Amino acid sequence: MREGKNFTEKIADLITEIEFALQWKQAIILFAIYRSSHVLDDAEASLETKLKLRGQDLVRVRVRSDLSNVIDTIEKEDQAKGVFSVADFSQGGGVDRADSYRLLNLHREYFIEEKIRAVFWLTKDEAQSLSALAPDFWAFRHRIIDFASNRATPERSASFQGLTWVEWPWHLFESDTKAALNYRIQLLEELSKEFEASVMRADLCGEIAGIYVQDKKYADAQAIIKQGLDNISELSVPQVEARLLIALAIVLIQMDAYEEAYVHLQKVVLLDEKTPLVFSLLAQTSRLAGRRTKALDFIKKELRLYPNSTFAWNECGNIYSDLGRTQDAISSYEKAFSIFPEQIIPALNRCAVLASANRLDEALNFLGKIDLSQAIDLDKVKNTQGFEFLNIEAFL
Repeated sequence: MREGKNFTEKIADLITEIEFALQWKQAIILFAIYRSSHVLDDAEASLETKLKLRGQDLVRVRVRSDLSNVIDTIEKEDQAKGVFSVADFSQGGGVDRADSYRLLNLHREYFIEEKIRAVFWLTKDEAQSLSALAPDFWAFRHRIIDFASNRATPERSASFQGLTWVEWPWHLFESDTKAALNYRIQLLEELSKEFEASVMRADLCGEIAGIYVQDKKYADAQAIIKQGLDNISELSVPQVEARLLIALAIVLIQMDAYEEAYVHLQKVVLLDEKTPLVFSLLAQTSRLAGRRTKALDFIKKELRLYPNSTFAWNECGNIYSDLGRTQDAISSYEKAFSIFPEQIIPALNRCAVLASANRLDEALNFLGKIDLSQAIDLDKVKNTQGFEFLNIEAFL
């Protein structure tokens, strides 16, 4: 069986997508592009082994001239415990062997309604035929993974990059940042330098850094966080250290230093993997660095720990949007907004995804239900790629 890095990564991509579908009890339609039957055989064998560990069976389905409608086979299987691996579309019946493609197009809703989890294996020629003869089914795909090239090629949105916000570990928000900063700096200077006050000084450093972040003074925030870490360097206080490292990672993300942020977040996992935000931020850094499969893994871990995290659900939506999985992105943003309606960014992201999918009327209709008077720089958002629809004067 193949064990090359590219092959292994693409199998991991398939498994990640399937795991998410299982967790959320949703359909998944994956297209896998391949060159030879040897690749298909090895991939199915690898998938079968990994799926068994998850209590799932791999059900192989082959198109033939007398079996062009793959649904006939799928309906006979236990769909709750099966992931279907469908191949050989060029062997279907009908004129130009096109029946298998047309039947998929005709019965496309079946896969969503019955929550079917399936991988459709396609040669490049079959992929071209499928997109031409079954355009509606083609649009239903969740992801394309290319075993025929050197790397996977997931679909992603080129016109939209999801908004996010800063979740500061000290839950700090000051309207008068200058006064708040001066007060805390003075308090820090007056605090005892004795060993016993180290944790209090470290916490104050975290609060001061949060005010710097509000004012976008990231270098100052970075410096004061490192001072806080120095204060507890001789102590064993993993919770405080983890919070400071989370804060440092947040600052580095604002500075586009994603790899450095990733390193500090990994340290947090070693200290306490249940630290709030750590897997959400690992997901965010991975997404922004282009590692979307990793991002899915991380956000899944965060949601297992904190299923009511608005920040995590919003980031989940951003990842799905980046992958071009419009409906999953919308569902994630809706979940985030339902948990905490006062945070309107998930709602704006939902509208932007709808607008990018040529569903502008839906976007504007939903936008009318949002309180846009909240504390957010709407003018700045309007000038962000993918949010141009906010400039429609008739609506606003």
